[in-house]
Amino acid sequence: MWSYKLFRIGALVLAVTGVAHLLGWLGSRGVKPVNSTEFQLNELLYGFKTNMMGTMRTQGDIFDGMSLAFTVFMLTLAALGFTVRVERKTGIVIAASLAVMLGISVTYWFIMPTMFLAAALACFAGSAYLDKK
Repeated sequence: MWSYKLFRIGALVLAVTGVAHLLGWLGSRGVKPVNSTEFQLNELLYGFKTNMMGTMRTQGDIFDGMSLAFTVFMLTLAALGFTVRVERKTGIVIAASLAVMLGISVTYWFIMPTMFLAAALACFAGSAYLDKK
């Protein structure tokens, strides 16, 4: 019983994480620099294009792509969490994936995504642990 509930709660945490991340990305799209430092940083991020295997990309393009990829990853895992049968193997696979993401988050990101990833990881790992089948 608790295995099932934790599994679905973990999927809900992932869905909330993905939606919050997408809304944050969308909200930052129209923001204009307010001072010379922000203008210079924005120009460095989005103004300088580099040839990457035949395509011209800025660091901002790469950052935006990785940000959207994180959103897609979270929403895909959430969709899987809502649609697949609750089984120990599934919980272990999703928990392992989230453990890798949590390691990346602790190393490179700030506290908010780290907390959401840790909560989802705890739910899926707890679900796998409690599943007696």
